[in-house]
Amino acid sequence: DGDGLLDTEEIERGTDPNNPDTDGDRLTDKEEVDRGTDPLNPDTDGDGLLDGDEGQWGANPLVADTDGDTIPDGRE
Repeated sequence: DGDGLLDTEEIERGTDPNNPDTDGDRLTDKEEVDRGTDPLNPDTDGDGLLDGDEGQWGANPLVADTDGDTIPDGRE
């Protein structure tokens, strides 16, 4: 699928070897593996923002409250 992961790696991880973005979060499965996000969950940290959108907002897709103000990134 051109995402940079071998089909065997995709099968081991449970991702779709025919879809470069298995969870539809705007990051390829390879980008997710490299960043430590979950390629099977579009919102790894559960804050309400897609992993692929967090970067444009300056948020961390691994931390639900990037700025530590007790409000999840997806609500700010």
